[in-house]
Amino acid sequence: MFIKHIDEIEKIDVSGGEIKNVIKQAPIGPEQGWENHILRVFTLGVDGHTPKHSHDWEHVNYVISGTGQVEIDGRAHQLTTGSFAVVPPNARHQYSNGGKEDFVMICIVPAHGDY
Repeated sequence: MFIKHIDEIEKIDVSGGEIKNVIKQAPIGPEQGWENHILRVFTLGVDGHTPKHSHDWEHVNYVISGTGQVEIDGRAHQLTTGSFAVVPPNARHQYSNGGKEDFVMICIVPAHGDY
């Protein structure tokens, strides 16, 4: 059994290069008993964004708070609190925060997709 609050999960600054103002937390994965997947929480600060990238695995998102967008294969999709998104394998994508507050989302990937 594993029970923790998000405030107890290590915050990792992944900003730099093509990434701006992004914090990653990884509360659930193989170490907590979920062998094949990792649940991550990303916080994109104001003007924050991930790089445009693609990979051979899908991922599932749920927006906890804030507003932002995911661009998938050149098409922008607005995301708000309560939105879900599935990014298919090999799709070129990027997340960004266009709001005036943090954009916080869950991102679930296969365990081999966490880096």
